[in-house]
Amino acid sequence: MPASGGVVIEVVDDGEGDALTDLWSWLRADAPQVRVDPVDRPGRPGEMSGGVLAALETAVLSKELLGMVVTGVAGWLSARATSRRTKIRVKRGDVEVEIDTADMKAADEIARRLGRELGGP
Repeated sequence: MPASGGVVIEVVDDGEGDALTDLWSWLRADAPQVRVDPVDRPGRPGEMSGGVLAALETAVLSKELLGMVVTGVAGWLSARATSRRTKIRVKRGDVEVEIDTADMKAADEIARRLGRELGGP
């Protein structure tokens, strides 16, 4: 789990971790100053290891870095919304925000909601 104030991002119904892999690449390009770590799903009985992304996490503590993560996630969701529905869960401490692109398609609207609910900029 990330340090206090860190962020955990999960994509709902991403069985193979493909959407998280795509988001991880997006964030590495969009916010290279922010360290985003992949979290593998634990292995199931009979498997050597999980090997599938379960979440992304970052220990961002400043509002500026949180703003970069929020903006990056919002841009990624907005880009995906043009071709497919995506649902994510973002956690920061005790606060959890769920975004469904069936309800929101504009990156600025997504960023405002995430920032407001996560206590960011």
